[in-house]
Amino acid sequence: MPTSDRIFPLCELLLGAAYADGELQAQEKTEIRALLIELAGEARVEVEACIASFEPEKFDPSSVLGLFKDDSEEERRRLLVLVSTVIEADDEIDFAESDYLRSLASGLGLPDSALEGLAVDMEIEEIKDTFEAVRNGPPPVPSR
Repeated sequence: MPTSDRIFPLCELLLGAAYADGELQAQEKTEIRALLIELAGEARVEVEACIASFEPEKFDPSSVLGLFKDDSEEERRRLLVLVSTVIEADDEIDFAESDYLRSLASGLGLPDSALEGLAVDMEIEEIKDTFEAVRNGPPPVPSR
């Protein structure tokens, strides 16, 4: 299937990334438009319709990941880069966005190394681990 046939599933994956934290920021919407209209040369009306009709609460990324699963590993990694670009657009990365990207990587059958170099790579996992360690405190000292 040619890439141009997948513009709407791609739009949905990008919108899913933008909404992963619960809201679509103006910068994220601008980034999605830039990727789909300016870079891909897709018609503005169709892309705007996809953005306007997107229902984040009903979207399940796994419903469209199958369209990309047979791509080469390099192409699937590039998809993660596009998603990461949208996530980074508002300069705020939270756990939900990190989880979304990790979920996509897993759903695409990519190794954890595919996340290296992306803004939400191991740093978020390290923060989660640190938070849990601080929250739970040190293990109790064994009594003698």
